[in-house]
Amino acid sequence: MKKDINIILGERIKARRKDVRLTREQLAEKINVSVRFLADVESGKVGVSLSTLKMLCDTLNVSADYLLGVSEHIDVGASLIKKIEKLPLDCLNSIEIVVDEFIKLTSK
Repeated sequence: MKKDINIILGERIKARRKDVRLTREQLAEKINVSVRFLADVESGKVGVSLSTLKMLCDTLNVSADYLLGVSEHIDVGASLIKKIEKLPLDCLNSIEIVVDEFIKLTSK
């Protein structure tokens, strides 16, 4: 039997919240909802509005597809790309050099 969308959503929010080391209180404050409401969401009792879903995605650095159970993969690259896109173009070369060096260091 398929899981209800609210249960999937709640499980994934809770797991991701713990992955990024946020308490329920901290996440509720960041997305402008009550702690009780967030607890109900995490337990699958209720769903969220589109605006709340967007805030959750932005805060937890995941896609809506992931939170809704459409995708099994957390797209951490997307949040990194969003951050890089905000930087001035003249910084991109430096970022590329740093990333290349980091890859070299961590792949040894």
